[in-house]
Amino acid sequence: MEDGLEPDSALDRLSERIEGVERGQGRHEEKLDGFREALHGVETDVVRLGSEVSNVRQEIAGLESAVTNTRQTLDTFIEQYGRDREVSKAQAALSRLTTEWHANFAQRKQTRALARGLVHTLTAQAIYRKVVNTATVRACSEERLLLEPTYWLAPAAMAVAAKFRNEEEQGERARAHACALDAAKANLFFSLTCSRLGDETEAAAWMDLYLQSLDPDELGQDFLVVLDAIAGKELGEKALGYTQQAMARWNQGGSPLSTGAYTSPGTRGGTHLESRLLNLRNRLAQNRYAALRKTCGDQWEVLQGAWELSTVPDQTLTHLEHMFPDGFDGVDGAHTPVGNGGHLESALERLIDQLEPDEADMRERMRRLERIIDHGGDLVAADRANESSVSPAPAPVALMTLLDQAIFEPDEVRLGQPARRMALRAIWPDLEEAAQRLVTTSRDRLPRHITLSVAGWDCSVPTDPRLMVQPGQLVNELATHIERQTQDRSDAVMRRWPRVIAALVIGTFTLALVVPFVDGAARWLFALLTIGLFTGAGWEFGSVPFRRRRVRDQGDRLRHEAVATMNKALHQCEDLLEDWHDAVEQLDLLTRWGESHKRD
Repeated sequence: MEDGLEPDSALDRLSERIEGVERGQGRHEEKLDGFREALHGVETDVVRLGSEVSNVRQEIAGLESAVTNTRQTLDTFIEQYGRDREVSKAQAALSRLTTEWHANFAQRKQTRALARGLVHTLTAQAIYRKVVNTATVRACSEERLLLEPTYWLAPAAMAVAAKFRNEEEQGERARAHACALDAAKANLFFSLTCSRLGDETEAAAWMDLYLQSLDPDELGQDFLVVLDAIAGKELGEKALGYTQQAMARWNQGGSPLSTGAYTSPGTRGGTHLESRLLNLRNRLAQNRYAALRKTCGDQWEVLQGAWELSTVPDQTLTHLEHMFPDGFDGVDGAHTPVGNGGHLESALERLIDQLEPDEADMRERMRRLERIIDHGGDLVAADRANESSVSPAPAPVALMTLLDQAIFEPDEVRLGQPARRMALRAIWPDLEEAAQRLVTTSRDRLPRHITLSVAGWDCSVPTDPRLMVQPGQLVNELATHIERQTQDRSDAVMRRWPRVIAALVIGTFTLALVVPFVDGAARWLFALLTIGLFTGAGWEFGSVPFRRRRVRDQGDRLRHEAVATMNKALHQCEDLLEDWHDAVEQLDLLTRWGESHKRD
């Protein structure tokens, strides 16, 4: 009985435990349901929080955009403020400079207008016809001098007015005052004015003073216009003569203002002219005189240099005839036609309208301020516009550069044909001397004899046409030399007995002592060697006539080639020397082309 009750109690306990587990599982399920509800609430909160974060992000992005826009607006405002400040500064500076301009330089406009009116030919006619009272002219000129005592044009205009009134003493003092302020401009003004008023003698005297005040190493662009007027005889014959003398003196380094005053006449500008003439010389083509180039060896460089130097006179004459088709002195010789006064008018207007250095500096500063205002304070754009609108002032030019460009680079300097012809007359002695030096160098470089080498045979050919040898004689000597050499080589071809004996001994030894005692491939190998040795000995014994014939054939070909090369080289040498002598003789034509300059 007891054994039957124990399983029942165990089952009861097990059932109780199962029921406990079921109750615990129910409680756990209730907790899980609570967790699920809590998780659902968390998910809802997370979704809500994500939505809020997205809204925050959008607000932040909007804030960043607003900050960026604010920053751009602020930067634009700062930049515009800076530009407005630059504009304000420029306007203030421009206003101040404008006030200074009117205070210091406004009177010069009236002074220039008065000077322009006084030098006009119609003004002179009006005064001489008493249409204008000379007292009025005097009052106007004196007023200009009182208002502009430091401006050279004011006393210069007063000197012209005094000339109309025949007041020599007052005119002299006014001219001295103007020359004290600016000697070069005053002298040029009086020269051009006297020429326009018809007094060529006084114009020449003032032109002489003007030329003496110039530095030939720093000639301004005004001199080019004056040179055109002088070359066209618009200032008269005397002014032309004075200018030619001054240019000749400058060219020789005789100006006290020139930095090359102590340079010898023969070297001043001579090196540069030689370089110019060397650029004109002909160049030998690579395929020209090929046989002579091949046979004369190292002498070719010397011959080429001498030949190219000899072409300088002809090429120089060709260039000058192209630049001056009417000849050295033109179609009318020394009687150059007088110009129509256009260059004189241009030179006088240019001189009167020319700004003084302080005036030009202030005008440039005002122009830059105007550019800043026009570009709204943008300094970079203003500087760029200012640089593009203002052309740089032409640099002063030295006399030798001016003369050189007038003849060899006419596009680089704006001069008329009479002025360029005048430059040619000034530079001609140096140019002729440079051509003569180059021709002398060519003569010195040309060797007295040219050594030609063909097939190991050398011959000397004199370059003097009076000592030229006949090509046939040299060709025959070359042919005889090669024939003798070929005969000697042919006679030297003989049987080489040591080689024959050695081949026979080795072949006999191999045939007698080696071939009988070897088998297989070795026997065939030594047999073939033996046959080759006996064949070589037989060929050496009987090939002498064939070898001598081959030597003679090679000698004949060498003789024909050498004779043809020598014949061609001799003719090319003759042609080169003939071209050289003809080119050297062109120096006389170049000299005769400028003989009229020497006669003058």
